[in-house]
Amino acid sequence: MDVLTDLLQRSSASGAAFSRTTARGEWGLLFPGGGVLAVHAIVEGSASLWLDDERDAVHLLGGDIVLIREDTPHHLGHAPGAVCRPIGELLTPGSGVSRQVAVGAEDDDLSAAFFCGAYRFEGDLCGSLLEALPPRLLLRPAPGSTLRATMDLLAREMLRDDPGQQALLDRLLDVALVQILREHLTSRAGDAPGWFRAASDARIDAALSALHADPAHQWTVAELAEHALMSRSAFARHFTEIVGVAPLTYLSDWRMALARERLRDDGASLAAVGRSLGYASEFSFAAAFKRHHGTAPGRWRARARAVVACDDVG
Repeated sequence: MDVLTDLLQRSSASGAAFSRTTARGEWGLLFPGGGVLAVHAIVEGSASLWLDDERDAVHLLGGDIVLIREDTPHHLGHAPGAVCRPIGELLTPGSGVSRQVAVGAEDDDLSAAFFCGAYRFEGDLCGSLLEALPPRLLLRPAPGSTLRATMDLLAREMLRDDPGQQALLDRLLDVALVQILREHLTSRAGDAPGWFRAASDARIDAALSALHADPAHQWTVAELAEHALMSRSAFARHFTEIVGVAPLTYLSDWRMALARERLRDDGASLAAVGRSLGYASEFSFAAAFKRHHGTAPGRWRARARAVVACDDVG
């Protein structure tokens, strides 16, 4: 299993299209952010997008895609600084997640047509993905690219009203997320996360895939080197150069990330959590967790659940 697939699956990443907007004349929309990765795709015309300061606005054209990282309020309008109406005022509760929205005066010329969606994640394993993205990511996929083909199909499907439409839109957004991440991370070359750079090296990728397929296995550097078809010393050096940490440090970090997920969402005992991640006893798991996080796993679990309870009440 490659690392990107593992991260997406364990983060339960899923997309949902929620509106197709036709904008005319002078218009503006405010999107609140809040726990999702927002996506906007311009189908026709043009628009301006900015976060806090309209002086930093980017001009969007047909075919452009913008991702806005979670919890970042942002604006879309006919021009930078346009008066923006909260998108929530235009979406009718209970009408489904795919909706048609019209802004501006009906008798004005078309300014832009675009659709919006959102990706939701669970837990903090998505951190490795979201940290690899800037607060605002603009992509202009080349004509004929697989990403452009996916977005064109999304745009056409949002004009229809056939059975199964929403399920198809959501699945297409899931496909688009993988393509967007690939295109962005590939363009970053040496600046991409180590786990993504490793995908371009067949030897290190083979070792990482084996590790992710069975993180509870008592891996040694020598075993991982066998998957890479390299000597132990050459593998350890090459792995560290590409990924940025030593092989067993990566394994420990990944186990701890999985431990946080289980402690937050699972009612299993500490001993069971530890065994599922390859620790021989509750004591060895607790000691490793405390070294990594500076607190005991039981105390960490209590704090994490208290935060979730407060969020639910709020």
